[in-house]
Amino acid sequence: MIGRFAKTDVVRATPSTPVRDAARLMAERRVGLVVLVDSSNPYRVVGVVSERDVVRAVASGVDPSAPCYAIATKNVVTIDCDDSVSKAAELMLKHGIRHLVVTREGRLYGVVSIRDLVHERAALRELAAYCDWAPEPGMSS
Repeated sequence: MIGRFAKTDVVRATPSTPVRDAARLMAERRVGLVVLVDSSNPYRVVGVVSERDVVRAVASGVDPSAPCYAIATKNVVTIDCDDSVSKAAELMLKHGIRHLVVTREGRLYGVVSIRDLVHERAALRELAAYCDWAPEPGMSS
């Protein structure tokens, strides 16, 4: 289940948050995505702003005081927290994105990044290597 790997301490902003402030939040929290939520409901996703969005905006001359919603992705790709890790990887590849918004019953639950999945894969490789080395039960080392 992808929900096990999602970061639930989501960096959130409202659609009216200035691009500059969203960039500052990403830098301070060391994340690549800010989830835009309805100002009256912090669990209702209305868009996302990624590092890529901020770079594109700056490169094209968008005023840093412009609202995030002006540069946000509004058709947010989401995944349910009970879906598989392989489905998450498939969605990221299909849409060319590095982050997925994870939901539970249609409400914001967390965010998972490609980095989270890569780190998990590395951990699984280490465990597999250990298991190949470890003696079988009942055998002496």
